[in-house]
Amino acid sequence: MAIARLGVKYWAVMAAQTLGRGPLAMWSAARGQMAAVEQHQARWARAQLDAVQTRVHVSGAAHVQPGQPYVIVANHQSNFDPLVLFADVPTGMTYVAKRELLKVPIFGAIIRRTGAVFVDRGDSGKAVAAMQAAADRVRAGQSVLVFPEGTRSRDGQLQPFKKGGFWLAQQAGVPILPVVLRGTADVLPYGARVPRTQRAVHVTILPPVPTAGTDREGLVAAVHAQMAAVLRRDDAAAGDGSD
Repeated sequence: MAIARLGVKYWAVMAAQTLGRGPLAMWSAARGQMAAVEQHQARWARAQLDAVQTRVHVSGAAHVQPGQPYVIVANHQSNFDPLVLFADVPTGMTYVAKRELLKVPIFGAIIRRTGAVFVDRGDSGKAVAAMQAAADRVRAGQSVLVFPEGTRSRDGQLQPFKKGGFWLAQQAGVPILPVVLRGTADVLPYGARVPRTQRAVHVTILPPVPTAGTDREGLVAAVHAQMAAVLRRDDAAAGDGSD
């Protein structure tokens, strides 16, 4: 019964926020006010985190320089990941999303009009064009979020990275901002419809990684190694009971 009540509360908050902030975000996007779009996005996400009393702990926020666009590279453990990143990483962002999200009623129409970059993984030509559009966004000053694993990890381990986000950063001439999430799968496990309440999520923002003049293979390997090391450290700390 408690789970059912939580589910009703959470979905009611999501619906209210989507229907309330979605049109405002679309209006701002139509006027070219992308900072306002990002603010609506962050508040939309924060309301959902608050609805299930998610406690988010952020370290490394000082690594984010105001006014500097990044390609934000984050690990992917849960459908809750974007909410945490939108609400608690101290920079606005748009994001690279799979095209299937456009089919979601209402939500798909909103994100189409508010700046998300959609990649059709079944059409390489369209995918390249979408990433070129994303590079233009970054060059214009907007950070872009990428999940380089391509899909959620089932076991929490960091999967191999796809290279698209790194190509994007090199094309745009901006640093990679690695962000490591831990605990989001505990809030919303794979396949679950209702988030769990009163769970802790940890966000570790690593120092930006320069991309100018770098070898892409080496860049991918270096960022993967840094993020995997943070996950191993955090897993070890949790095993020691220090979480």
